[in-house]
Amino acid sequence: MSEPGHDDDLDVVALAEQRYADWPDGVRANMVMSLDGAAVFRGKVRPLSSRADQRLFHALRAMADVILVGAGTARVERYGPAVLDDELTALRKRQLGPSATAAPRIAMVTRTCSVPSSSPAMASGPRPLVITTERADTTSVAEHADVIATGDGEIDFAEALGELRARGFRRILCEGGPTLLAALTTAGLVEELCLTLAPVLTAEPAGAGLAAAPQDASLLPVPVRAKLLHSVAHDDYLFLRYVTRGSS
Repeated sequence: MSEPGHDDDLDVVALAEQRYADWPDGVRANMVMSLDGAAVFRGKVRPLSSRADQRLFHALRAMADVILVGAGTARVERYGPAVLDDELTALRKRQLGPSATAAPRIAMVTRTCSVPSSSPAMASGPRPLVITTERADTTSVAEHADVIATGDGEIDFAEALGELRARGFRRILCEGGPTLLAALTTAGLVEELCLTLAPVLTAEPAGAGLAAAPQDASLLPVPVRAKLLHSVAHDDYLFLRYVTRGSS
């Protein structure tokens, strides 16, 4: 583990290239959590974050092909197209090759296909993807996004991720929220969790946790065991990288 430091003495892009460049075959999830287990404060992620955490957030994006995000999280956090500065663009080209797209695509996940056309991700930038069910009415969304429809009443995430890979999106980054992370975990599709532990207490209500499955969701028979690959302490934050598959 590294020694504690401060925001001005951590080269986050170099850290990302040294410690996070080996992308897993499955989904990589990137989340931030308070000391008392909350993934949000008053509905937003930003109060839990730091400058270094935000820089790592964007560096992980730079090395991804596609970003998975729940439609609710995209709405609350005002998700727009991913944008990379010059340093992150150079990182992307080093990791993905000079022919890589300028930035990763956004893929919003919604069982009901409830993504308004006024959404920032829909209104500008590269055409986003929407992952939904076969029952959902995709007529209006299909005008602004590429639709992947799998599963009857619920999304078949294994099939959806297979379709993403078939379209060339192999480096899959999940940014939550908690319901999406729980669904992917239950489906056995999360291979890696990049977790920032924030040095704050939130006293948030139940349901604000890192992975919050609906009450009627399928439950795991046993907890998923993870192995710590590395930890970096910086400015009282802990940056943790865990792998789940083959870690037992």
